Amino acid sequence: MATSDHIRPIGLITALAQEYSVVSGTVAPVRDRLIAVQSGLGRAAGFLAAAELGRLEKRLSGLVSIGFCGALDTAISTGSIILPNAIITEEDERFDTDTAWISAVAGKMAGLPVVTDRAVYCATEIIETQDGKQATHSQCGACAVDMESAGIAHAATRFNIPFIAIRIVLDEGTDTLPEATRDAVHSDGNLNIRGLLRGLASRPQDVGGLIRLAGKSSKAQKQLKVVCEALLPDFGITS
Repeated sequence: MATSDHIRPIGLITALAQEYSVVSGTVAPVRDRLIAVQSGLGRAAGFLAAAELGRLEKRLSGLVSIGFCGALDTAISTGSIILPNAIITEEDERFDTDTAWISAVAGKMAGLPVVTDRAVYCATEIIETQDGKQATHSQCGACAVDMESAGIAHAATRFNIPFIAIRIVLDEGTDTLPEATRDAVHSDGNLNIRGLLRGLASRPQDVGGLIRLAGKSSKAQKQLKVVCEALLPDFGITS
C-alpha cells in the first residue's frame, strides 16, 4: 500500500473523452495530487498513457484505471461502482489490485452501489451482445468488462507502484449495443460524429437503442462525478 505523500501524484487514466471530461474537471482543484489523462481505446493505449505519465512525473504514488465498463453479471445494473480485486485477460493473465487501497476507497462509498471482491475482464474488443456477455461471464466469471485496465495495471507493475480500477457500469449484461455505435468513437477516445451518423443512416432502427444508451451514459457520468468527489483530495491513498 502506498503511503500518503502529496508530492507524489496519483495518475488517473481514462479511455474516453466523456470520462476524461468528468474526471479532469472534478479533480482540477487538486491537480498537484491527482493527474487525469485520456488514453484512448484498448490495452495498448492504456499502457502507453500510463507509461508516459510515469515517465514524465517519475514519482507517481499509484495508478487508477477509471471510467465506464459493461456489466457481464446480469445482477449488476447501470450506475453500479465496480472496485475489482483483479483484472483478468483471455491470456489467463491476472493483475491484482492493491487490497488496502481498494478497502479505503470502498470505505468512502457508503450508501453507493459498490461491487467488490470480483474480477474485471479486460477484452480486446467491445462485447456488444447479450449472448457475448453471458458467454464471457460463463467462461471467466468476471462481473464486468473494459478494454484498458490490463494495460494500466501492467504499467503499474513496471513502475512497482500500487494499482486499482474504479469502473462505473454503463451497459448491463442484458443489453445489446446498437450496431450504429460501432464507429461512434475514434481510437483516441473522442466522439466520431460522422461515424455515428453513418451508422444511423444505414440502421435507422437503432434510434431507440441509442436513446436508451444515452440515458444510461448520462447516469454513468453522474455516478462517475459522485465517485470522484467522494474520493477527493487523495483518492483514498492513506498512510
